[in-house]
Amino acid sequence: MLRFIMEKYNFWLTIATAVLPAAISAIISFLASRYKNRSDIESLEKKFNHEMTTIEKNHSNDLERLEKQYQHDFEAMEKNHFRELEKMKEAHTLELENIQKQSEAEVNNTVAQGLMTMLGSAMTPALSKYLEENDVFNQPPK
Repeated sequence: MLRFIMEKYNFWLTIATAVLPAAISAIISFLASRYKNRSDIESLEKKFNHEMTTIEKNHSNDLERLEKQYQHDFEAMEKNHFRELEKMKEAHTLELENIQKQSEAEVNNTVAQGLMTMLGSAMTPALSKYLEENDVFNQPPK
C-alpha cells in the first residue's frame, strides 16, 4: 500500500511540479499583459488627449488668423473703395468746373463777337467816310 501511496504521491507531485509553475506563469503572464494593455491604453489616451489639445489650439489659432486676415482685407477694401469714391468725386468736380469754364468762355466769346459785330456795324460808315476824306492809302510814308 505504501507503494500505492507513493505512486499516487508521485503522480500528484509530478502534476504539482508541472501544473503549478505553468499556472503561476500563466497568471503572471496574464497580469503582466493586462497591466501592459492598461498602460498602453493610458499611454494612447494621453497621446490622443495631447494631440486633440494640439489640434484644438492649432484650429483656434487658424481661426483667429483667418479672422484677422478677413478683417484686414475688408478694411483694405473699404479704404480702396473710399479712395475710388473720392477720386470719382474729384474727377466729377473737375469736370463740372471745366464745363463751367468752357460755358463761361463760350458766353464771353459770344458776347465779344456780338460786341465786335455791333462796333463794326456802327463804325463802318464813319470809318469809310474818314478813309474817303483823308485818302490814307495813297499818301506817301512819313
